[in-house]
This record gives sequence, structure tokens and C-alpha cells, in this order.
Amino acid sequence: MQDSTTISVRNCISSIDADIDLAAKWNALDADASINRCIAAATESLKTDTPRLEFGKRVHLHQILTSMKHAHRAVRELLRHEGKEPLAVNVMPLVRAQVETLYAICLVIEQPAALSDYLKDGWKKLFIRHIAVREECSSLPRVVEGLAVVDKWIDQLQIASGVTDAERRTIESDELGTPLPAGFAAAKIASFPTPKRVIRKILNPDRRRMLMRLYPEYGFLCGFVHFSPASVILTGLLDQRQPFRNMFTSGQIEEMYQKEIAGPALWLDVMSIAQCCAEFVEIYPNDVELARCCAEAWKPLSENTFIGRVIWKLRTRKLLGAIA
Repeated sequence: MQDSTTISVRNCISSIDADIDLAAKWNALDADASINRCIAAATESLKTDTPRLEFGKRVHLHQILTSMKHAHRAVRELLRHEGKEPLAVNVMPLVRAQVETLYAICLVIEQPAALSDYLKDGWKKLFIRHIAVREECSSLPRVVEGLAVVDKWIDQLQIASGVTDAERRTIESDELGTPLPAGFAAAKIASFPTPKRVIRKILNPDRRRMLMRLYPEYGFLCGFVHFSPASVILTGLLDQRQPFRNMFTSGQIEEMYQKEIAGPALWLDVMSIAQCCAEFVEIYPNDVELARCCAEAWKPLSENTFIGRVIWKLRTRKLLGAIA
């Protein structure tokens, strides 16, 4: 029997029965205001006790949403030159991180315990880097003295991240090949899942379909992180010093910039934030202000973009209920 979470086009697309309005304008400042209201509403909701999320988890989720807001500011800054600077291509890895955060938020809302994996995995990566520097510089007194200060910071983060002494000792044993101290049993920290693995863990069918449909968009953005011709070609296209640029008219360059960089970057960035906030409606179903702000943010996305229209149909419309 075929795996229901197989990610292929035939398993995730939906028919679109109405065209978008090509003349519609999407004001970036309006988008900024919309997502700011969404994040403000979601973070305000997270101040309310709920059996689904204990206080510490709500604090971390508040921080994640705030981080998304700052990432959005960075996206807007990279696009500020409107295709006149090749650095605009570097907006795509930022947007990829925004989309990836949506996958993570969806998993945490369904399975709050996953937030512990997120925190522990983050600490583990910091600790392994610390071990590497510590071992390399063990014969340098100046560096060893500085690392003693870092040790205290690592210890504090270990407590905040919920990492046990057994898990810490297991990392050291695995990385350095040394045996575990007496009295300690191996306790490995699970890696926080990548988007493809998140999809396999999601139980809600509408949420899973939504994330499956977003996966091709995520894969497109990954091409700008890994070694890919798309990033190189588009950078050359926007670099006025490159002869490659002379193969195209200014109108063609502007069109490609809008279709391949600015448009997808803004849509997917705003969509990721708006949907992250909308997912909290499941936890706070009586929060009318949260639902209203999310519906307002989703209106231009569902009306002016094909991907927005599909995601709205697959998940968001039903999630927001009567407000939508």
C-alpha cells in the first residue's frame, strides 16, 4: 500500500477554479502591518494558560514568533533595492528558514513534546562546537581561560534546554570516543525533524496536506542554500558588472526579478508568518482577535497568489472558521 505521506505532485495539488487578479497591487507596507498584527495577537494569546502548552513552552513559542518578525524585516531590507543589487538573491535562504519554521510550529502544536527536542537539539549543536574548540586549543592557556567562561554559559543553557547530565555525557562519549563514566547509561538526544520528516509525523489530515503542498516551494528555496545554478544565474543577472546581464533587456530583468525573487520571497515569507499565527487558533479557538488578524492577513494571499489560494483552501479557511 502506498504511504499516504509520499510527497509527489499528484498527492498534494488541488484544482484552482478561478484566476487571480493580475492588476491587484500588494502593498508591502500593508503586508508589514498585517503580519505585525498577527504576531501581536498570537503572542498575546500565548500569555493565556492552556493545558496544551505549559508556561515555558509558551515563552519559547513567543520568542520564535518574534524571531520570524525580525527575519521578515531582513527580507524587506534585502529587497529594498528592487532588483538593482545582486545581494537580493540572498533573501531566499531567509525565506526558507521562515517556511521551515512553519513546519516546526505545526509539529509543536500537534505534539508539544517536540519543543523539547528542538531545544535539546539546539543545545547539542552548540555543545559539540564547544567540544571541538576545547579539544583543539587545550594547549593554549589564553584560549582555555576564555573557554572556562563559555563553560558556565553552556551549563546555564543546558538547564534552560532541559538537557540531562546523562545526555551531556553521552554526547562527549560519542564525539570523543571516551567511555561513559560509571553510573551513567547512554541517553541520546533526538535530532529535531526536517520538513519531510515533520510531514510524516503530522496527524491532522488538512495540516498534512498543506505541508505537503508547501514542500515543492520549500525545495525551490533549498536550491538557494545548496550549490545550485539558480542562485548563481540570478546573482549574475542582477550584477551590473557581469556581461551575462547584457543578454537581457532591462524589462526582462525586472520581470525575472519579480517572478523568481521578489514575488516568491514576499509571498512565502508573509504566508509562513500568517499561517504560523493561524495555527494557534487551534489552541485558542475563542480568541476572536487572533482569528480576525489572521483572516485579514490571509485575504490578499488567498486572492492574489495561486499558492495562497491553495493553502487557504486546504487548511486555513476551515481553521479560521466563521471569521474566514
